[in-house]
Amino acid sequence: MSKTDIRVEEDAKEAAIIEAAQTTFLARGFDAASMDAIALAAGVSKRTVYNRFRSKEELFAAAINESCKRLMPKNVDEVAAHLPPRDFIRAMSSVIVHGIFSDESIALRRIATFEAGRNPELGKLFLEAGPRWLVRNCAPLLERLMAEGALRSGDAEEAIWQLGFLITEPLHTEILLGDPPADIEAAIDERLDRGIDAFLKIYAR
Repeated sequence: MSKTDIRVEEDAKEAAIIEAAQTTFLARGFDAASMDAIALAAGVSKRTVYNRFRSKEELFAAAINESCKRLMPKNVDEVAAHLPPRDFIRAMSSVIVHGIFSDESIALRRIATFEAGRNPELGKLFLEAGPRWLVRNCAPLLERLMAEGALRSGDAEEAIWQLGFLITEPLHTEILLGDPPADIEAAIDERLDRGIDAFLKIYAR
């Protein structure tokens, strides 16, 4: 077996472990999810799991990060080339917001919020692997528009935090607390439009 084949096999094992961890955390919560159960679900030994992840906390962070990676828009360059700035922000925001409001993301957020009260380190892991990672990786989308002169120059990460709040709240809190609107898609569309309009009042040139 070549080094490339070995790397592919190792990557596949790691992906299987992370997927199994997500499934197990969602089904059992953090405390009740054991490394044995995760290894069984992944079809690997517990030693294989520990060879890649030193602790359950580290594996939880990896599961959160993998969930965030799936939120990132695809084909950004192609989309940017065919849309004016507002429509580009709207298209990218829609992809991210639908991911944040997915059943998986909401469930993981609830687990992290619950556990953070008694395990602050787990809350910090969630914050770093989740929201902060997402902000760092979305900031270049706004940096592009700032460089092109479509948006006022500034701290792109701070701008992403502001945009994120404007396009998700109070809808995100309502969903987290079990009181979503009857027509969630209509509510998302309205929140996106209002949030982006408010954002552009601050940053549009």
